[in-house]
Amino acid sequence: MDTNLNNDIKDEERFIKEKAKKQQNKFRTSAFVTVLMILIFAVVSVGSYAPVKEIVFNTEGNTKAYIQSNNFIYTLANLTRYLKKSKLEGKDWYNYRYEELKSIKYYISNKDKAISISNMSDVTENEVQEQINKSQFYMHVKIDENGNPKIESSLGEKFNKSAFIDGLNLRHVKKMEYANLDILYIVPKNLDNYNDIFIYNIKDFSIMSYCILILAIGALSIIILSIIAFSIPYDIQREIPICRFFNKMFLEFKGLFWLGFICCVCIGGIYYFDNSLEGWSKFIDIIYSTNVYFYLILIPITFVLYLLIYLSIVYIKYIYHTGFKKGFIENSILGKICIYIFRKIKKTFQEIIKIDVTKDIHKKLIIILGINLIALWIIALFGPFGIVLGGIYTLFLFKYLLKLILKVKALNDASKKLSEGDFNIAFEENMGIFSPICENLNNIKDGFKVAIDKEIKSQQMKTELISNVSHDLKTPLTSIITYIDLLKKEEIKDETQKEYINILDRKSKRLKALIEDLFEASKASSGNIDLNLEKLDVVALFRQTLGEMEEKINQSTLQMKMKLPENKVICELDGRRTYRVFENIMSNILKYAMPHSRVYIDALEDEKEISFIFKNISAYEMNFDADEITERFTRGDKSRNTEGSGLGLAIAKSLMELQNGNLSITIDGDLFKLIVTFQKSENI
Repeated sequence: MDTNLNNDIKDEERFIKEKAKKQQNKFRTSAFVTVLMILIFAVVSVGSYAPVKEIVFNTEGNTKAYIQSNNFIYTLANLTRYLKKSKLEGKDWYNYRYEELKSIKYYISNKDKAISISNMSDVTENEVQEQINKSQFYMHVKIDENGNPKIESSLGEKFNKSAFIDGLNLRHVKKMEYANLDILYIVPKNLDNYNDIFIYNIKDFSIMSYCILILAIGALSIIILSIIAFSIPYDIQREIPICRFFNKMFLEFKGLFWLGFICCVCIGGIYYFDNSLEGWSKFIDIIYSTNVYFYLILIPITFVLYLLIYLSIVYIKYIYHTGFKKGFIENSILGKICIYIFRKIKKTFQEIIKIDVTKDIHKKLIIILGINLIALWIIALFGPFGIVLGGIYTLFLFKYLLKLILKVKALNDASKKLSEGDFNIAFEENMGIFSPICENLNNIKDGFKVAIDKEIKSQQMKTELISNVSHDLKTPLTSIITYIDLLKKEEIKDETQKEYINILDRKSKRLKALIEDLFEASKASSGNIDLNLEKLDVVALFRQTLGEMEEKINQSTLQMKMKLPENKVICELDGRRTYRVFENIMSNILKYAMPHSRVYIDALEDEKEISFIFKNISAYEMNFDADEITERFTRGDKSRNTEGSGLGLAIAKSLMELQNGNLSITIDGDLFKLIVTFQKSENI
């Protein structure tokens, strides 16, 4: 049965380990799921940009908006100056942005078309007109010999002709530079195959709207993420390892994470998109075209941003649940330093104003009055402003004196209750100058309570002792009286007479054993026993005890499982008294152990002591405290139906203590465990 109990304990331990392992795996899974969900949310957030962009914006709309802007007009003016000086006049007016311009079809010639420049090679006039008809924009400019332009445009009045004229400076003296020029610009509808200054300007013109769209998607995503983070119960979030780690992290480190993230984004942006025109062009192309670099760059950035936002929201909830002081101030290195400095200042100030009434107070009073005098001098030095300082100082004194008076009142009320016999009061330890008085009153209260509790317990033990002694002595005595009365009858038979005499003999011996145990217990508990200490082998003594009790052990149905050392273990003991200890323990086991069960007896030794451990399953329900079983006249059988005085373990405990040993009992359900410990002899 004890094996089954051990198996149950092992199963319970295995179950606890498996449960802890499952809990650990659960925490790891929850952290992985949290990070994965935020990653998916970041991917969805970044991935939604492309379809939303197609809905809100389109290439044709961007081109039309750009063509109707002054930006486009100034581009045409710059292109005209470039073509006139570089192509017509052959001057070194190089501008690489217009060298590879193919998306805008142009034609420019001077008077009588003696010199003409065009990127529409081998195109007839009819084909030019056909391209004009199919274009989304065209502009035809004719400048007479006086430099006065005549502008025809597909936009009509929507085209800002004044801006074009100002761009060429045709309102001033230099307008004659463009006299007799015939200029034609055509923008075809399909611009997909071009990548030049015109296409770049279209993207640059629209980039701000695209950035606003990205910010709007990001803001909406952050709002949704915040709602989700706040809606998840904090009890779930605080168990996630990554959230728990972030919550416990110092506030400065959290700030470093945010600062590091921002710096990495900024430095990475500066490194990848440098300040040159090429870097800006690269940035525009990524945002406008939504190429693979858009996702490779924005998904990691967005994921880290969302993760930090989520952890920060969980940390805000952590502050709410744990309090601002613990969650925010004490979670900061600077806060801890400030709290430490404040406590030191407060402690120093309290030490200054604290008066110990048990010591000479004159020196402390002089120090306090000196500080008060210095404070008054400082107030006086500030002149008119000293009135304000004086008010503050008076308020401080008022609060201090008010606390002092309240402490006096509380001390008076508590001492009044104590004088009336009410011990259910508690004096505050931090009472300033009244702390010694409070400590004394607490000691008086605790002393009275301990004395009263001891007296009550002593009276209860005396009552139980008298009751148990009366019961255990009365039972055999009543039997003796009864059988004596039966023997007085003349007609009693010889066989019955012998039976009665045997019963009288047994009951008288029982009564004698009870009286001897009673005297033994009384002498052992009072220490009034002369011990004959000698060096002996305690293991051999225990084996001798088992040998002399062999008949009783064999008559029982118990199986003894022993592990005893083969070597000698020498202790300085009284052999007769120690034999009595072992005898009482074994007798107790034989009386109260469950029949047909196993009894385990182990001996464990170290350098200084040896312990005998007895374990058995009780046949009776042990619904009492382990300490009660070593009280006098206490039995495992509460009904007191079994034979025994109830003094066996009490005597054993007293005898062990007299020999500087120890006897302890542990009860775990039906498992009864008793340990006796002997001190080894130092000089063997």
